[in-house]
Amino acid sequence: MEFLKNHYEKLVLGVIVIGLVVAAVMVSMQAESAVEEEIGGSGYEAKAQPVDTSTNLLALERFANSAELNLEEGHYLFNPDVWRRKPDGSFITGEDLGPKGVKIKEILPLVFSVKFLDTGSSSSSTRFAMQIVRVNAPDARGTPPTSMSTVMMSVGEENDLFKLLEVRPADAPKEVLLEMKKDAQVVTLAKGQVFERVDGYIANLRYDAENRNFNNVRELSTITLLGETNKVVTLTSNELVLLNPATTLKTTLKYNAAP
Repeated sequence: MEFLKNHYEKLVLGVIVIGLVVAAVMVSMQAESAVEEEIGGSGYEAKAQPVDTSTNLLALERFANSAELNLEEGHYLFNPDVWRRKPDGSFITGEDLGPKGVKIKEILPLVFSVKFLDTGSSSSSTRFAMQIVRVNAPDARGTPPTSMSTVMMSVGEENDLFKLLEVRPADAPKEVLLEMKKDAQVVTLAKGQVFERVDGYIANLRYDAENRNFNNVRELSTITLLGETNKVVTLTSNELVLLNPATTLKTTLKYNAAP
């Protein structure tokens, strides 16, 4: 009895601990039994329901087919329109201002040509007269687009346009052979015959916003529109491209010649 009195609390604590262990074992056994009941002969059956992603897919589809936001044309939020008074008092705006308002009146070809004129002679050799129509490079001095000249050449001589290769027949020349410097093309010309090729174009333009005409415009020429310089970077038989160096904006103007 004395032992029970001295160790009563320890005995009670031991009984409680044993009870808890027994309870834990029973709970574990019951959990395993429940899992075994849920597992059938064909394997584990998932109880979770599939996630509904229809709204997510719909949002992705709307993004894929979204309308393009145009921040350049068709509104004045970021592009306030400019109105300008013409000399006659009327107003002009929109695409009639700036490079888009330039109208092409005509585009004409610039033709290089060479013609075998005649045979001459000097004290040292026989020389041959060639009439040349040259296409001049544009410059600030207003040089005409083309110029005509006559040159005398001997066989083997050359200039910046062509070289005189041969004359036929040698004793009484009736034709000459020329090699073009531009593309190494060999051309045969009889007396009085002309060789021609297009070496550029020239355009005449109209700008109603300032009631101005721009004539004899060439590639690399510049025109001023509303105080801004625009450079002609491309000029073909049906197209003119203007570049504004300040904004790097290019404007392409199409030309349809009248039939």
